[in-house]
Amino acid sequence: MRLTLLLLISITFNVFAKTPPSIVFYYNDVDSVRELINYDRVVVNANLITDKQIQTLHTAGSLVFAYLSVGEYDGKILPHTLANASPTRNENWQSHAMTLSSSAWQKHLLTEAKKMTDRGFDGLFLDTLDSYYLFADSKQEQTAQQQALTQIIDSFHQLPTQPKLILNRGFEVIPQIEAPIYAVAAESLYDSYHPVDQTYHKVSEKNRTWLAGKLAEVKARGIEAIAIDYIPASERARQKAAAQRLIDEGYTPYISDGLLYEFGTSSIQPIAKRVLGFYDSQYGAMNSSQCHRMMAMPIEYKGYVPDCQDVNNFNFSQVDISRYAAVYIWLEQASFQRIPALSQWLDTIIFKTPVLFINQLPTDNALLARLGIQNSGDLSGKITLKIGHAWLRNRYPLRFSQFETQAKITIDQNTITPLITIEDQGKNTSTLFFKAGWGGAILNPLPVASLANETEVWQIDPFRLVDKILQLPPIPAADTTTESGRRILTSHVDGDGFPSKGWFPGKPYTAEVLLKHVFKKYTFPQTVSVIEGEVSKRGLYPKESPQLEAIARKIFKLPHVEIASHTFSHPFFWDFDKSVDSSAYGENLPIPGYTVDYEKEIIGTINYINKNLAPKDKKARLVLWSGKADPKEDILAIAERANLLNVNGGNTYVVRGNDNFTQVSPTITWYPSAVHVYAPVLNENLYTNLWTEHHDGYGRAVETFKLLGEPRRLKTISIYYHMYSGAYPASLKGLTNVYDWAIKQKTTPLYLSEYAERARTLYETGLAKTLDGKWQITSTGIKSIRAPYILGYPVTPLSELAGWNQGPDGNYLVLNKARTQLQFSKVQPKSPRLHSANAQLTKWLKKGNTLYWAFNSHIPFEVEFANISKCNLRTNQALTKTQLRSNTVRYQSNNIGVFQGSLTCNDM
Repeated sequence: MRLTLLLLISITFNVFAKTPPSIVFYYNDVDSVRELINYDRVVVNANLITDKQIQTLHTAGSLVFAYLSVGEYDGKILPHTLANASPTRNENWQSHAMTLSSSAWQKHLLTEAKKMTDRGFDGLFLDTLDSYYLFADSKQEQTAQQQALTQIIDSFHQLPTQPKLILNRGFEVIPQIEAPIYAVAAESLYDSYHPVDQTYHKVSEKNRTWLAGKLAEVKARGIEAIAIDYIPASERARQKAAAQRLIDEGYTPYISDGLLYEFGTSSIQPIAKRVLGFYDSQYGAMNSSQCHRMMAMPIEYKGYVPDCQDVNNFNFSQVDISRYAAVYIWLEQASFQRIPALSQWLDTIIFKTPVLFINQLPTDNALLARLGIQNSGDLSGKITLKIGHAWLRNRYPLRFSQFETQAKITIDQNTITPLITIEDQGKNTSTLFFKAGWGGAILNPLPVASLANETEVWQIDPFRLVDKILQLPPIPAADTTTESGRRILTSHVDGDGFPSKGWFPGKPYTAEVLLKHVFKKYTFPQTVSVIEGEVSKRGLYPKESPQLEAIARKIFKLPHVEIASHTFSHPFFWDFDKSVDSSAYGENLPIPGYTVDYEKEIIGTINYINKNLAPKDKKARLVLWSGKADPKEDILAIAERANLLNVNGGNTYVVRGNDNFTQVSPTITWYPSAVHVYAPVLNENLYTNLWTEHHDGYGRAVETFKLLGEPRRLKTISIYYHMYSGAYPASLKGLTNVYDWAIKQKTTPLYLSEYAERARTLYETGLAKTLDGKWQITSTGIKSIRAPYILGYPVTPLSELAGWNQGPDGNYLVLNKARTQLQFSKVQPKSPRLHSANAQLTKWLKKGNTLYWAFNSHIPFEVEFANISKCNLRTNQALTKTQLRSNTVRYQSNNIGVFQGSLTCNDM
């Protein structure tokens, strides 16, 4: 027996000689799983997570466990069916201790467990296993409860999915349990939390020694021992040190706050990626606020997640500031005055996380004084710029309205650095832009000016503003612009104008013009949509419908064309809560007897297309929003529930002479139940001034793609237009000029749905660091990571990362799995790697000194490898080899499709 015990201890030691898989215990609301996906195992309250979120966690490779209280009922009111099963209460947690031998309680537990496993949970975390001690005083009664507990745990294993079982303590019954135990957790080995007075304490040596002995027995059985200790996230360094100590002692650690409401430290520590922004819904919806329209894009580009919250309904009493890297506030003075809780909350977080005030300062004088700011009245007369010319160089001139007063803002220059200062005719000065130890502010009339033509312009560089004040640390940034190291190329067409006649011999339909001159000619992926109300018999042109449908079938039959819906009646406005002037367009196409039905617009037209227009081997699964393309969350959720992707909307339009970033939208609008994917770049209507001039104007989209590609790669090359671009010889020429330029670029062409699949997951890309300093990236769909040059070069085994390619603003890393660990070096490594490809990487597997790879290419295949001079390449298809430079080789084929091969390298 002693030999067996020593053997088990040896096995356990060897198992934990390596870092254990990470775990999180999280009982707070789950608005997004973007932090939870950092962990290998996730324990949550089943009532606070959706089935979609569970699925996303599975996509990230995380196992998901549902919390189940076995010994206590934690609802406020005990159901009458369980009234006789609770002899007492646990006053610490305001719950009901339950008699485990009660058949009613056992039935309740088994029912709850089955509900959880049926939803997709991989396992159960069984808590309150020793609560029977609250009422079982005698040894005989305790034994009876332990026998019942053993039966309950074994019954969980008999469920159809045989869930993995993590026990919270339960040391007395572990020897009797027949079901396999996945792990045993125990709280407060070194650091404890007292819920009654909400305080943290060190565990006594006596209690620690007892618990360590019990956990040693667990490890001796070959069972993983998880130690949960309590240190708040405000002390990250202590959390990290505590976690490392537990690993060194053979435990799997989890260190978090006492209520397990924060994202704590395990064998990884999450990086705060959210940036909290505030807007006021009294002035408009979130997606039309400056918080989203102006600030989300530069924050998103930095690799962070803009989190715009309505100041009117934000719960300031329950904010986990540890998940936020910074805070920015773009409000009017009236909002500060109406919501005093905002200033009160700011007083608690100032100096703890960077805060940027935009447009206006708080009106609370006590808070201003603490910040080192004083509002000293108003300036008068003519106002001129005194300090800050460099910030405003080559920008729209700073102007002041004679009809508005300009506040005189005085700062404590011992603690605050002025960046832009103005002066009135009496030599009184006011600081409009400044940096402080707590963050900074940029005030009206900065940072954005409204022009007479109803456009807006940044008066300073927004990227420089974010860098200067928010000071977001450089991180590996989730990226939607790039695939396999090359910029993504997409093309999509809204169905508007399908029945229109083109100004060509024979008066063909514009769809026929595009079929002949664009869809057939350019054989890279193109996404084409129709409006059902324009082509079907139930629409505006029932007599022409047979001919129009026949043209659509020809287009959709092309092998490189993806099918999409542009709705049934083309609603011009999707948000009818807004006050809109529909006189110019109407609310939708005037289809006789039809009133807008969103289910019909979204799902009905998809069904019509798939039944009547699509070939047997294709289905439409993408909705291209129409009109203003501004659906709210409830509209987006219709498409989400039907598993349909969606694209369109946003405001991205820049050309030479009009290259202001106010018209560059973020990639997405994110909601808890759905994601709105914006069109990367807007369509030809902007380039032709709504077709009032320059019918060939879409040719200037090339300027847009260049401006948004360097010096920062902000967007893909996204060719986007309508069917009526086939109406005029000039418009067709402008369009084909763009296509001709695009196919000469070094890109990876994707279907729009493939782009949407990546874009919709942008904000749910996890970032953490291992305790030894490696970056850990967890993807739920993103394939590319931009590592700013300041981080250096990735020095990561090929089993972790396929490769990388240099871009204008960083190294673009090619991910090959859901969870990747990275290190960086200032020295460029010489090991073999993927340099780039014009195809999607579908396999990258290292076995010994051989690397097995596969790509799916929509165009004639091309791949480049670096540092493979000592490698032997084998492929399933013949490839032409070209030596590009001393360390890079290109392989090409005239074929498309799936390419597979292997690289065997002596130095891999």
